[in-house]
Amino acid sequence: MLTKYKLVGQILGVLVLVAALIGGGFAAGWQWQAAKGAAALATADSLHAHALGEITRAAAGQLQRQQQRANELQQQLSELDNKHYAEMTDVQQDNNQLAVELAAAEQRLSVRITNPAAGAGGVPSSGAATGVDNGAGARADIHPAIAASLVRVTSRADECRSRLTALQNWARLVSTN
Repeated sequence: MLTKYKLVGQILGVLVLVAALIGGGFAAGWQWQAAKGAAALATADSLHAHALGEITRAAAGQLQRQQQRANELQQQLSELDNKHYAEMTDVQQDNNQLAVELAAAEQRLSVRITNPAAGAGGVPSSGAATGVDNGAGARADIHPAIAASLVRVTSRADECRSRLTALQNWARLVSTN
């Protein structure tokens, strides 16, 4: 009977040994797979960090180019504003000077008139003496205060035209950039 127990003990020993070998193999495989997974994870982390670095550099470059274009556009708009402002102030000064000269009767503003004394065809209907200025080319002076008012009205129209031109140029410049 002792041999029976010995045999069972040996079988149990072999089974324990086989179980230990299987467990050891499993543990070794587990360790090898963990090391392989850690290496793959390290490679993936490195690639991810590299990709993020490339994306960051590309975004920074694009941001720098956009900032440079915005600065150039701002400079162009500033130059355009200065140019149109100078043109508008020149027109205002000229028109104000003309209005002052007209109001002071230093200059005259006249309009072409037809001679009311002339009949059909520009020939005088009465026997009044006629001069060189009679006829279709006759001119009449406008009262100085009215002439100054007319110049102020046209001056405002010139300013509006200048502002509109400046706005159109500004919009054209902004829309092309």
